[in-house]
Amino acid sequence: MNEQIKKEDQLFEETSTETYARFAQGVFNVVRVIHQELQTIAEKVAPHLEKAAPYLVALAQIDWAAVKQRLDELPKKSKDAMRLALAEGWFFGWHDGLQSLMELVESLEKTTQSSVDDIMVAYYRTNLQCFSDEITSEYPHRAAAIKAAVNAHMSLAEQGYFLSIPVFIAQADGLLAEITGVESPMTKAAKVFSEKYADDPKSLDLLFPFLELQGSDFMMSAKARQDATQASGKSFTALNRHQVMHGERSDYGTEINSLKAFSFLVFAGLHIPAVLKR
Repeated sequence: MNEQIKKEDQLFEETSTETYARFAQGVFNVVRVIHQELQTIAEKVAPHLEKAAPYLVALAQIDWAAVKQRLDELPKKSKDAMRLALAEGWFFGWHDGLQSLMELVESLEKTTQSSVDDIMVAYYRTNLQCFSDEITSEYPHRAAAIKAAVNAHMSLAEQGYFLSIPVFIAQADGLLAEITGVESPMTKAAKVFSEKYADDPKSLDLLFPFLELQGSDFMMSAKARQDATQASGKSFTALNRHQVMHGERSDYGTEINSLKAFSFLVFAGLHIPAVLKR
C-alpha cells in the first residue's frame, strides 16, 4: 500500500513538473516574442525620436492643471459671454471646435460692451463659409435658400445684406419649428425648454440666449421699443425680427446686421440641436 502511494506521488511530481515546465516555456516564448517586437518598434522609431523630442518636451511643459481649470470654468464663462453677446444682438454655440470656442468666450470675458461687435464680426467673418457649409450639409432641404443668402452677403455688399438678412431669419424660424416640434417656437419654445430641462441646469445654461430671447432687442415688441426710445431719448436701431420681416424698416442692410442674423441661424440650426441631443 505504501509502495503504491510512493509511486503515485512520484508520478504526480513528474507530471506536475512537466506541466509547469511547459507553462514556463510558453511564458518565456511569449516574453521573447514581445521583446523581439519591442526591438523592432524601437529600431523603427529611433530615427524619429530626435524630431519628436521637441514635441514631447512641449507636451511635458504644458500646465495640465491650468488646462483642466479652463475647461471646468468654461460653462459658466460661456453663459456670461452668451449674455453679453445677446445684449448686442449676437448668438454663438458649442458646435464649434473647443479651442475656437474657448478663445471666443475668453475674448468676450475680457472685453467691454462697446467692443462686442468687433469681436463677433471678426468671429463670423472668419467662420461664415465653414458654418454655412456645415448647416447646409445638415439640412440639405434648406441648402438652396441658405446658400443664396450667403452668396448675397459675400458678393453683393450693401445690396446683398438687404437680401441675406430676411432669409437668414426666416430659415432660422423654420429650423426652430422643425427641430423643437413646437408651434410658434420663437414665442413658445422657451417655456417648453424651461420645463423640460428644469432638473438639468447645464442644458438650461447652454440654452440661455434662447430662453432670454423675448427680452432681447431682436424680439422686442413695438410697445417695448417705444418705451425704450422714450426712456433713452434715442431711436431704436437694433436688429429686430418683427421690423425686418414685416417691412417696418428699410434701413437694416448692414454687414453687422447680416452677420447677426446669420449668427441666429447658426445658433438655431447647429447649437440648439446639439444641446437637445445631450
